[in-house]
This record gives sequence, C-alpha cells and structure tokens, in this order.
Amino acid sequence: MKIIQERISQGLGFLGVLVAVSGAPAAMALEVPTASGVKLDIFTQGKFQPTYFSNFDLDSSVDDDATGTSAGGVQVGDEHVRAEVRLGVMASGKNWTGKLLLENDFALDANSVDRAYRGQRFGLEQAFFTYTFDPAFTLQGGWTFKNLDLASGGLLYGDDHPLFGATGKTSLGNYDVYWMPINDGLISKSFDPDGSSVNAANGKLDWNVYASKFDIDLGNGSRVSPILTYSDNQQQDAKATYFGVEYIGNIGAVKVRAEVLGVTGSIDGGSSTLENETVVNNSGNDISAYAAFASFEYPVSDAFNPFIALRVASGDDDPTDNDVEGWVGITDIGRYSPLIGIDGQFLGWGPGSNAALSSGLFGLALDRAGPGGAGYGGIENKGTGNNPGQIMLSFGSSGNLSSISPKLSYQAQVFPMWYQQTGGLETLSTASGSVDSFAGTELDLAVKYQANEYFAPRLVLSSFLPGKGVEDATGVNDAAYVAMLELNWNY
Repeated sequence: MKIIQERISQGLGFLGVLVAVSGAPAAMALEVPTASGVKLDIFTQGKFQPTYFSNFDLDSSVDDDATGTSAGGVQVGDEHVRAEVRLGVMASGKNWTGKLLLENDFALDANSVDRAYRGQRFGLEQAFFTYTFDPAFTLQGGWTFKNLDLASGGLLYGDDHPLFGATGKTSLGNYDVYWMPINDGLISKSFDPDGSSVNAANGKLDWNVYASKFDIDLGNGSRVSPILTYSDNQQQDAKATYFGVEYIGNIGAVKVRAEVLGVTGSIDGGSSTLENETVVNNSGNDISAYAAFASFEYPVSDAFNPFIALRVASGDDDPTDNDVEGWVGITDIGRYSPLIGIDGQFLGWGPGSNAALSSGLFGLALDRAGPGGAGYGGIENKGTGNNPGQIMLSFGSSGNLSSISPKLSYQAQVFPMWYQQTGGLETLSTASGSVDSFAGTELDLAVKYQANEYFAPRLVLSSFLPGKGVEDATGVNDAAYVAMLELNWNY
C-alpha cells in the first residue's frame, strides 16, 4: 500500500510540473452529471511562483539566513519556486453543500518533485459542509477559510481552521457564529514513547476560539458589523475577549472601509525570556490593547483609483511589567486586506533573523513575536503582547490599464511606518539606546494580466527601506527586496 501511495504521489507531482512547464492548463474542468440531481463540480488550481528575495536581515555585509515559508524553508538572498497545486470537489443539493480540497504546497526542486519519499504529499487542505434548515438557520462544520474582518483591515482573524457553528439570514441582516478548536492538545505518535496519541495535560494545551459577527444591512451596499470573539488559549495560559465593529459603505462615490477593535483579558501563568535574556514572569499579566483601520478609495477612472489607508495597533512600552498592551490578533490577515496588502509583498514574508522587524510590525501576518513573552495569539500561536505596535499609512492607486490592454491591471502603494511604542525595542541587546519611532517605508507594485478566465500571470515587486527606528534597534539599515512572478491556472 505504501508503494502504491508513493507512486500516486509521484504521478500527481509530475503532472503538476509537466503542466507548468508545458504552459498547458493545470487540469480539465469537469462538471459531473448525477442521476440524483446533486450538482458535482471538480476543480483544479496550479499556482507557481518563481521568487527572489534578498537582504531580509537588512545587513548587506553578511549572508542572509534561511527563513520559513508556507512552502517550507528557503534561503533568503536566493531564488526559489513555490508551487501550490490544488485538487478539489464541490457538491450541492437542495439544502446542503459540501467541499473537499486537496493541496500540496512546496518549493520546487528535483528532491521535492521527483522523490516522493522526501515527504511531499497531497494532504486534505479543506473539508467543509453545510445544511440549511431555514434561511435563518444553517449548520456548518469542518474546516475552511473563514474571516471576521478581511473586508476592512484584517486585524483580527482570517485563516483555515476547524469550525462548527451556524449562520443565517434574518430581516436585520446576516449572522455567523462558530467554535474553532484551533489546537486540541494532542501529542503526536512520534513524540509518545508507547506509540499512541494521548491528550496532553487533560486539555491544558488546547486553544479554543468562540467567534460571532452580525452584519446589519444599512442599504445601498453599506453595512455595520458588531464583532465579539472569545479566545481561551490554554497553550499560553491566556484568556482574551475581542470586541469591536466593522463598517463597509460609501460616502458619495468614495468607498469606505473601517474597523475598531479592542481586547481585554489576562495571562495567568508561565514565563519567557526576552532577546536580552531577561526572564519575565507572565503570572497575573493583564491584557488591554486596541487596533483600528480606515481606508478611503475614490474611483476617478478605470485606470486611476487612488486610495489612502491607515492601520494603527497599540504597542507595549515595557515588556517587564504586568500590563500587556501590544495588539495581537487571533491570526491577523492584514497582508491580504484590500488596500493594505498585496500577496507576495515584503510584508507577506516572515524575516526571522531581525528582532525589530519580527516584533509585530512585520513577521508572519504582522504579528510574529517581539521582544518576547506574554503571548496570547497570532499565527501558529507565536504572537506576543510585548510588541511595539504599529502605525502604517498606505497611499497609492489601482486600476485597469485598458489603454495598453483591457486585460492588464495594477496596484501600486507606498507604506511609511512607525512604531507605536519603542520602550520594548530599547531592551533589545542590539539597541543603541533610545529608539526612534520611524520604522521605514515599503514600496510595492503588482501587475496582473488576466489572459482569460483560466490563466492570469502576476508580477510583484517590493522593497523595504529601513528608517531610523530600525537602525536604532538593530544597528543595520540596508534595503531589502522581493521580486515574484506568479503563474496561476484555475479550472
């Protein structure tokens, strides 16, 4: 059986690479007729991203370290090709829907493509099902991508995790409530001496999130959405309640996106070590932080849609006290929000060798651990409330370049960034004393060519120019670069 599985895996991997190299479609679209009246659609996606990035440690005098990405470990200051190949099926009947999605996400080379024993396998990426009893009540369960605030700033949550709950439409608007068992504290067989999986510490390593959002329809394409979410993060011994409101609407011809969020809670135990090797006792720490986002977009023409956006997240000025004041979302999906993020830009990567950049201004989805300690969330549960926070101003334009080709579009933006607090950065062993609040500026350009409904190549160019604050905190100030060409087939 194992040999058969390896041969299947090799064959699928070879098919994906053959498709990419030949320029043929990723696979064939297929709508399967069924006698029962069930609609069954099989779909595929092949996404290939030749990428070069350099100087993420902001020091051109030394070689960059490797960094982790969703495709695996890659060498910074080098080129690689990320491949994301998906095979999926969607089914629907009178009152129900179902989705299964297989994915393989890896960096392409001979070892990953032609040698199945290296561990590259198609795994189940999503499996999600719904059953509608009434428009006001639909059961939902499985795991799929879900978000609470991606339409605005993406400050709180967006990811694919297991979830179980209900959604529905009422006369006032739509609601969505669900429980996410993000971690259930299981020790894998490879770590258990007797070869069995057990629940560790009677659930003490669990992380449960209870999320709710209600969209109130204001008419004319506008809505206001109260958000209430509770995070019981036993891995970090932290309990946090997130609350706030999102607004999507229009003021005349101006498109407005905004959200205001707060979090309160406590961290009841544990300790951590800061970058300067100071041990911090997290017992009795009080969580109190906030975040906000607002953007305005004005469509002047097809080719020119100028926008301005502001993202603010509170920071912690003293990582050694009992007040945890740095904002940490459950994941923070800001790098995908409409006017702050471009997938593939510098902010979308996670430099791991620079403490100041990994401190909540950058990192994985802007919330990688900072000066250390006091974690209560973040991607992979690695965020910390002892981060300096951020103030990010984005301005730029997007549009269609129909004068060149009706299939060509772009987004260009400039990001000046500031630390909201610098006291924590001054505790770093690399800090030169006081740290300036100006972190630096990022420049981004994305150009996409929608050849047809199935194929769309995209080019992303991004650069980060360090400011005085990064230099004060780390002693380095050289620019970093990212260049990515994405070839995307969808059927």
